[in-house]
Amino acid sequence: MSSNHQQSPAAVAAAVASCKLKQQQRRRLAAFDFDHTIVSQNTDTVVRDLLPTEVTSARANELVENDCWTEYMAEVFRLLHEQQVSEARIRDTIRGIPEVPGFVRLIKHLAKRLQYDLIIISDSNSVFIDEWLRAHNLADCFVAVFTNPAEFDATGRLMVRAHHQQSDCKLSASNLCKGRVLEHFVIEQDLRRSIRYDHVFYVGDGNNDICPVLRQRACDFACARKGFAMEKHLLRNRSKLKLRAQLLIWKSGFDLMDQMLALPQLQTPQLQGDGNQSDQNQGADADAAVPEVARRASAVAGPTKSPN
Repeated sequence: MSSNHQQSPAAVAAAVASCKLKQQQRRRLAAFDFDHTIVSQNTDTVVRDLLPTEVTSARANELVENDCWTEYMAEVFRLLHEQQVSEARIRDTIRGIPEVPGFVRLIKHLAKRLQYDLIIISDSNSVFIDEWLRAHNLADCFVAVFTNPAEFDATGRLMVRAHHQQSDCKLSASNLCKGRVLEHFVIEQDLRRSIRYDHVFYVGDGNNDICPVLRQRACDFACARKGFAMEKHLLRNRSKLKLRAQLLIWKSGFDLMDQMLALPQLQTPQLQGDGNQSDQNQGADADAAVPEVARRASAVAGPTKSPN
C-alpha cells in the first residue's frame, strides 16, 4: 500500500483560494461637503435661528469671537434646550432645508448608476446629516460620513463633540482637517479593502474645503461652487497654492453632473477588479444598500462646524 495521501480536488481548491491575494478593485470616489454644497443653507445657523433673537449668553459670544465653532454650537444647543425647543422641532427644521438644485439627482446617479463610492466630510454634525439624508432617501448612497458626532441625550438636549483635535493644518479648523480625513480614507480603502481610486472628486464651497483639494493628484478633480469662497480662493491663489487637480466650477448639481459626464477620462467604464462581469452589469441599476453600521462608524470620532 502506498503511504502517500493525495488531497481531494476540493481541498486543493480551498487551499489555493485561501492563499490567493485579494484582487484589487479600481473605482472612483466623490467626496462632498454638506452645508452650501448638498444643502442650500448652513445647518447650524438654521437651527440656531430657532432661538428667540434676544436669547444669548456671554459664553456663546466669547466662543464665536474666538472661532471655537463646535463649542459655540454646543452652547447654542444648551440654550435651545433651556428654551424648550424640542428634538422633534430641530429634526423637522433640518428636514425642511432645501437641496442645492440637482444634488439629490447627482448623488443618486453617481452612487446607483455609475457605482461611485461617495463620502461626506462636513463640519456639521451626525444628527443633522443623518436626518436630512434619510428624509431625501439618500442614506444608502454614502459609504461613510465624517463629521462631528452628535446625539440627543435623555433630556432631549443635543450634545455634540469635535470630530478630532488638530493643530497641524492651518487651513482647517481645530476640530476637523478635511484633507487629513480624505487622505486617510483613501489609504484605508487601499490597505484594508484593496480598493484604489482612479479619480477622486472633491465637491465643496468654503475655505475649509481648500485643504483636501490641495492633497489631490493630477488625475483628480476639485469641484468648487461658483461665487463662493472656495472658488474665489483657488482662482486668486492657484499658482501659489500649486493645485494639481483639475478645477471644475459648478453652479448646481445638474451643471456638475453634465461636466462630470462630459469628461473624456470618464468615458471608459471603471474596472472593479473582481472579475465578475455579471455583478458589475447588475450594479449599474441596483440600489446597493450600504450597511448602516459602516455609514455611522465614521462619525463616532467627533463633531464639526465652522462658517464658510
